[in-house]
Amino acid sequence: MIYNIGKKIMYAYNVINIVMKVENLIIVGGGTSAWLTAAYLYKNQPDIQITIVDKEIGTPIGVGEATLLTFRQFMEECGFDFDDWFVNLDGGYKSGIVFSNWREPGDDIWHPFWKGNRIVNDDLRLWELWSTVQDHFNFKKYATGMHDSSIVHNTVDYNNIDAYASHIDAGKLVLFIKEKLKNKINFINSDVVEIVRKENNDIDYLILKNETSVKADLYVDCTGFKSILRNNVEKIDLAGRLFVNTAVVCPVPYNNRTTEFKCYADCEAVDHGWIWKIGTSSRIGSGMVFNRDITDIDEAKKYFVNHWNNRIKVEDVRAINWDPFYNKNPWSGNTVCIGLSHGFIEPLESTGIGLITIGITQLNNILQHRWFDNEASQQFNIFMSTLFENCIDFVSMHYANNKRNSEFWSWVTKTFQPSLIMKHYVDELANPNIRVPFKGRFDHMFGGGNWTMVLAQLGFSIGRRNISIPEDVALNKIASMYIEHEKNRHVWSRPHALEVDRIRELRKL
Repeated sequence: MIYNIGKKIMYAYNVINIVMKVENLIIVGGGTSAWLTAAYLYKNQPDIQITIVDKEIGTPIGVGEATLLTFRQFMEECGFDFDDWFVNLDGGYKSGIVFSNWREPGDDIWHPFWKGNRIVNDDLRLWELWSTVQDHFNFKKYATGMHDSSIVHNTVDYNNIDAYASHIDAGKLVLFIKEKLKNKINFINSDVVEIVRKENNDIDYLILKNETSVKADLYVDCTGFKSILRNNVEKIDLAGRLFVNTAVVCPVPYNNRTTEFKCYADCEAVDHGWIWKIGTSSRIGSGMVFNRDITDIDEAKKYFVNHWNNRIKVEDVRAINWDPFYNKNPWSGNTVCIGLSHGFIEPLESTGIGLITIGITQLNNILQHRWFDNEASQQFNIFMSTLFENCIDFVSMHYANNKRNSEFWSWVTKTFQPSLIMKHYVDELANPNIRVPFKGRFDHMFGGGNWTMVLAQLGFSIGRRNISIPEDVALNKIASMYIEHEKNRHVWSRPHALEVDRIRELRKL
């Protein structure tokens, strides 16, 4: 291997830190994480030769259709034009997530990307002001963003388009990238049958089913839960912190596309767990998430089909199992895990593709000068572990304070334990002498604003802040801010289906 950049001694750790040059890189796998990695590195690392090795008969999971705000920028940094990928991936807009009937029937939680916590004056934000008169105004309607325009009117504010993520067909994403990278990277359609390692356990080369071998300086494992390139994975088991481990999934045809094609994701609580509904231009992506130790998979399929009033057939519903985990050291030696080989939490809050894209950008940042060392790989591991932990705590928090009494939800209530971070935010919300948590951290996907929005709607109180503003002034100010910014947002917005179709028509011109 390449040591010509040199060696340096990490005296504090008394080990040799070898600098490894990267001239060629092999990605093993053929799903979403593999092709997103290939696309990003091809665009941003033009001096590194990239090869994808995918097995002859692929088995992608391909159910993830909801993205986060970072996805649009990620695709732009891959060199993909928005209108091009949005149309080709059957895109729809996503202003946030509504958790329908979440704590009990009729109790919805709204988690938008545009938080709506506007500055009232130099020293005060809307959430502090709202806390003083919270008995008069519903939090999600008056103190968050885009509630009425999204939930009531299903419209897209095209003047504030950066506040929207996208819904996409994940299967078409892979096909789209394959076509864009055709003849630009090496693609080998063959199974890996043997991994030949060096004495230090790094990968030397791969032997393929087609009787050839391939060799690289760095290998990216995008082989899903099997993680075939790694033999020393230290998995962090998340059982006890998370509550679901199975989904039954099936696309659902539209009965009325105009009304059913929503500009937000809907996660509806049901007896066995919850059901996601994600609108793309051509269909509704849907699945029911549950715990297979409580609900039999066949029972779950029947319940799911019945929920959709038999618009889908039970024989078309497939089951996906996982045990929630993450790999503590996704980068070991000359192998990096991206995607499901790195870990999976659960579908709530759309963290899957988000964690993939952040992992790819972190890898790219390290490879800017075409080399890596032990320090860089450890920095990657620490950053990604911190990110996973943030996502785990945030997702787990959604299951707190639930009032449902089915077998699943009763078990959740009995076993739920708040994380230390959740306890911190609950205490911060209740404290009248400090600001309501709002800001995020660079190494967190979900910051104070996200925690505040969800916890406030889960029944945890926001203490009345000690601010010297008369109640009538606060009432008038909140009402006027709602009228100015939110009540009429739908008037200057476009119906979701109409806006998506407008982009599709423009693309044809």
